[in-house]
Amino acid sequence: MSTGWQQQVRDKTITAARWADMVQPGDWVYTGGPGSDPVATIDSLCQRLGDGPGKVQGIEIWAQCSTLCAPFLSKADPRAEYCLFHEYFFNGHTRRWNDEQRSVDWGHWGWSAGMCYLYSRWSRRQKSDCAMDWGIISVAPPENGFVNLSYGVANSMTAARTAKKVVVEIREDYAWCEPGRNIILPVEDVDYFIEVDLSNPAYRWPEVDEAGISLTNAHRAIAHHILGIMGDGDCLQVGIGAIPLAVVFGVRDAGLKHLGVHTELGGEWIFTLIEAGCLDNSRKNIDPGRCVFNFMFPYNIERYKKFLHHNSFFAGYDSHYTNNILTLSKNDNAIGINSFLTMDLYGQDACGFYAGRPISGTGGQFQFIVGCAMAKGGRGVLAATSRDAKGRSRFVPRLPEGTIVDVPSQFVSWVATENGIVNLSGKTQAEKARDIIGVLAHPDDREELERAAFELHLLPRSFKLSPDRRLPDYWEDLRDYKHLYSSELCGWDNQGHRWSGK
Repeated sequence: MSTGWQQQVRDKTITAARWADMVQPGDWVYTGGPGSDPVATIDSLCQRLGDGPGKVQGIEIWAQCSTLCAPFLSKADPRAEYCLFHEYFFNGHTRRWNDEQRSVDWGHWGWSAGMCYLYSRWSRRQKSDCAMDWGIISVAPPENGFVNLSYGVANSMTAARTAKKVVVEIREDYAWCEPGRNIILPVEDVDYFIEVDLSNPAYRWPEVDEAGISLTNAHRAIAHHILGIMGDGDCLQVGIGAIPLAVVFGVRDAGLKHLGVHTELGGEWIFTLIEAGCLDNSRKNIDPGRCVFNFMFPYNIERYKKFLHHNSFFAGYDSHYTNNILTLSKNDNAIGINSFLTMDLYGQDACGFYAGRPISGTGGQFQFIVGCAMAKGGRGVLAATSRDAKGRSRFVPRLPEGTIVDVPSQFVSWVATENGIVNLSGKTQAEKARDIIGVLAHPDDREELERAAFELHLLPRSFKLSPDRRLPDYWEDLRDYKHLYSSELCGWDNQGHRWSGK
């Protein structure tokens, strides 16, 4: 016999085509976030875009790192004549679409702060007054009166709370991921359910061998340098790509133990460390015993479901928690490892938008670089090869016009390339320029960069920096150090009493 909530699901289940018929010209649609891509609804909507009877236009869709739904839109409306696609984090497909057609509206933000601003923009006291007409989210099959946001917990609850109507696409291939926070939604809060036909290849996640990315000697050298400031008990955040994979393999081969995870992007790198016996989350100050994640791209759907389905070793949290700088500062020995596109001689970092072109997005880079650095023994690491795939130096005298700074110079700390690793924290501009040129940059680019540094008055002509810069050692001086945002220097109060923030 069915229960009340099961009957609710049946009563509110419709086809994607029926939903598309309800869309009105000028409607706004929010698709949740990474890992939450709707497919059946967007496919049906694309068939209605255009001029004439029964067609709609003036539609606006808002997304972050859309993997599955953007291909439908770019094919159906490549020049955005009927539907404008707003993207806050580009991947390969949306980047190519925008390069070819200049048809994607893009925004610069960070997961936590950016989502907070969008929520405040879209939310209203009365649900009927919310800015979004539709919030569409991919979920795991309902259980016990709830749907589960699964791999797309990220910002999906914002879609549910800032839309007049909430639609969920039920995917049988999605795992029920354990909370965390803001990962389950009552059935009664959903207006329509749509079952995704996974026999359609366009609706399935692409199969990607995340552990099979080709690694170069440069990637392995970068990992080696980063491992020099890693140890047992570290709490990790890494991204996706060759350098993070090289670091994960290096950690595995080094046999580090009792590691923890507090990350934005989860996935294969976590599974690899679990299978290697490196990871147990036993030394985390918050969420001990659990791998905290914000979203995942299930590129091997069976393997992801095997690890995540009803497994309380994992905890899915919204971005307001995972990417909150204050949250990140609470786990001792936190280390965030993020890639960058380019850096100038002032130490300014750009990771998403270069010379007027969106490459990816800022994501959580600022929060993890700053938040991890604030933790006791924490490190925020920026890593890249010294030259890009076209042989151009990643280090430039000045960032070109149209480039957005993701981490300001005063917040950039550890930086690694295949040539070495340096900590730029607290250094003068001359010291930063010297380390960027002399340690990080490609040897063949150093002479030109040094000339530029003199012209920019970063390297004074009248004196030379002594070799000994009296810099702290990570293991001797910084492993037990916590930045003083939440504590105070030792000293004396105005009554002569000694106080200490240690």
